[in-house]
Amino acid sequence: MKHEAFRIENENLSKAPLSSQFSILHSSAGDFQRDLGRYWRHVRKAGGLALTQQGWIYKSHFKALAAALNAAETPADERDNGRLWFMRRLLQAMNELTVVDHGRSIAANPNGRLLGMPMAQRVKWTFETWRDSDAWNELLRLPLQVSSGYAGREAPAALGRARLTLLRAIGRLVQANRPSGEWIALADLIAYVKRNDYAFLFERWPRTGSHSGLYASPYYGANNPYGLTFGAVKHEANGWDLVEGGFIVNVLTGPLWWMGLVELGYAPGAREAGGENVAPVAFCLTPAGAWLIGSGDPPAFVESGGKLIVQPNFTVLALEPISDTVLSDLDHFAESQGGERVIAYHLTRESLYRGQQSGWNAARAIAFLEAHQGGPIPANVRRSLEEWEAAHRRITFHRSACVVQFADAEAEQALADMLAPFEPQAIGARFRLIEGRDAAEVASALREAGWAPVLQPAGDQATENALRAGDDGEVTFTQPAPSVYALGKLAQFAELPPAGEGHSNSARITGASVRVAMSAGMSLDQLLATLAELHAGPIPIALEEKIRAWAKFFGDATLQPAALLELSSDAVLANLLDDREVGPYLTPIEGSTKPLAIVQPAYAEIVRAMLRERGINI
Repeated sequence: MKHEAFRIENENLSKAPLSSQFSILHSSAGDFQRDLGRYWRHVRKAGGLALTQQGWIYKSHFKALAAALNAAETPADERDNGRLWFMRRLLQAMNELTVVDHGRSIAANPNGRLLGMPMAQRVKWTFETWRDSDAWNELLRLPLQVSSGYAGREAPAALGRARLTLLRAIGRLVQANRPSGEWIALADLIAYVKRNDYAFLFERWPRTGSHSGLYASPYYGANNPYGLTFGAVKHEANGWDLVEGGFIVNVLTGPLWWMGLVELGYAPGAREAGGENVAPVAFCLTPAGAWLIGSGDPPAFVESGGKLIVQPNFTVLALEPISDTVLSDLDHFAESQGGERVIAYHLTRESLYRGQQSGWNAARAIAFLEAHQGGPIPANVRRSLEEWEAAHRRITFHRSACVVQFADAEAEQALADMLAPFEPQAIGARFRLIEGRDAAEVASALREAGWAPVLQPAGDQATENALRAGDDGEVTFTQPAPSVYALGKLAQFAELPPAGEGHSNSARITGASVRVAMSAGMSLDQLLATLAELHAGPIPIALEEKIRAWAKFFGDATLQPAALLELSSDAVLANLLDDREVGPYLTPIEGSTKPLAIVQPAYAEIVRAMLRERGINI
């Protein structure tokens, strides 16, 4: 170590140009962390991003992701967008994103830890994940023709050791260069590594056997731990500058710059050409880079002080510095409109509905906005949020829920305090919904309070012996709190008291309710079968007759006078029916044992005269 220190102190470092002499590509560790948060939140909001068979994000999904990160002008294909591809690899390595559906998509891990960490810890963990894991392979990003029999994208452990050597070299040069400035010429870094750690990326060894003494090129796949063959490298003389030198440039202009650990200086006017694999004139460490690479003190990251502003037009402005935790919560119930230092969101009926699916009802959203705004939100926004929620909750499905039904208002009031710890929600007169708690637990608490609840397990829809009906249609239930399934079936053809009125144990079958059932498509047989299923014992005969009458089971009838014509034989009747004059006045009685026909009284004398003309005496 003393020998190395002596060599550093005596390095003939070129004087790095002053920052005023070139264009600077700035970077920020905080901005990179902000974009990691946006990436994760976009994947969560989208419900995952689909992958091609080769493992790349589909272009349509990738364009939406780039827009969410305000990077719409960057390449529209993930394989051509190094920074976003790098971000995905890091998030997957940190288990913030996971590959699911047998490799067909990526999804956000709801139990991820990154966004909940302090900023300094996030920056450090991200840096160490790149440095020490196999998440990224810089050699596959070099602007060289590279072929490989190694199918995976993961980086072998040897690449991690090479990164560590390069980072140590940067740190030493920074220490040695501090008296003359913070900027380091790229040429100095490459020269230093080449002189002191020539084999940091590839081991060199001679061939054995009959060709002993001949040099085995490390740029051929069989001779390096990466399995890569660099086609542009013809001999050792240019190999180091192309591969090792290119690796150094890629680390600086790729991962270190993306993560906000270095800033890059380019010749005047060349800033537009800067970026991955474009060699800068010089570089310097940012405060975060000086901490993680140059052995400096941890920087002070500003993590509080930002706020939300809710405007009357339903726009929510998130002002920097705002934490990713706040933005992650806001994503649940508002639509992101993008932005850099001020991120805009929009509140809509649809966004609130999406929030309700993940537990963000209107009351919780309003409390969140007011807490981070530091005061009440506009009255019209509050009113709209509450109205949207009321409209959404007109039809609500609750899974694995417990419903408590009370026999009357007195029981409901008496149990209010006892049930309060379960946070029941009113879902109508005499009904309370309890979510997230087992029904047996609620029943046990009721028994301890001296009540004897009837427990109806999930899926048990038995409705036998639920009620008794009188001759006039009045219904009484066999239990003070009848089964909701029984009530549902009875409501098809009976009148139930309006919610909140009357006694919950009263109902009545009436002519009007039966006719409503018939008009809704219920047949008489279905009605009687349902009533028989609900009824304790046989249905009263008097009630059944009334129901048949109300349902018009016997139909309507017409009673009118008529003349009955009886003829001598079926042959005579048949001839008269075929007679063009007589036939229209005769209506035969089908199935009669005698040749009979009906004649309307108004035509009786006409028929009598025509029959006499034909020799038939009446």
